Amino acid sequence: MQMVEPTFGWIGGALCLDFTNTVSNHRAIRPGEKLGSFEDLIAWCRQAGILDESTSIELLRQGTMVPAQGERLLHVAVHFRDALYRAFCDVSEDRQPSKSDLDVINSLLARTPITLQLSVERERLVCLRTGCALDEARLLGPIAWSAAELLGSSESLTKVRQCAGEECGWVFLDLTKNHSRRWCDMNDCGSKAKAKRYYRKKTGRSEETETRS
Repeated sequence: MQMVEPTFGWIGGALCLDFTNTVSNHRAIRPGEKLGSFEDLIAWCRQAGILDESTSIELLRQGTMVPAQGERLLHVAVHFRDALYRAFCDVSEDRQPSKSDLDVINSLLARTPITLQLSVERERLVCLRTGCALDEARLLGPIAWSAAELLGSSESLTKVRQCAGEECGWVFLDLTKNHSRRWCDMNDCGSKAKAKRYYRKKTGRSEETETRS
């Protein structure tokens, strides 16, 4: 029987932000982990365009043959993701990311050096960024580079926001003209908030009353 591939959200506006959003309902008592297995990590990287089909199959085969290797890569990825999420949450609230989180990010950057390569596409030269052949670099290198570019851009950092949903907490770049984006998706958290406001208005219940009850 064919396995159903997990689905992920792609609302971040940057690869590194989409990677932090592989947890649903960050603010909930029990957040939902979307990278529960090495297979989930490979699926995310393939859907993100980091891995092609043949490389995905190769890495999955390696993970099956040496499960400890897959588990190690998953652990590294989740540890890195959580540090990224905390760093971008700090940024969205006008705080400096902690040294410990920056150390995690810098440690991965040191293990995923960028290689530049020139090639010809449609009769013009293009410069491509590639990583080394290590599995860690192939999976996480592009995410680390995306994070470094975003964290190092003072202009882009001012656009990092957290979804205002009560339990959501997803992060994204606010690219609206008046910088007024509040929700990860108006059809998701935005609609839920609108329905809740309507309910409170109709019943006369305040948010404080709901919390006490």
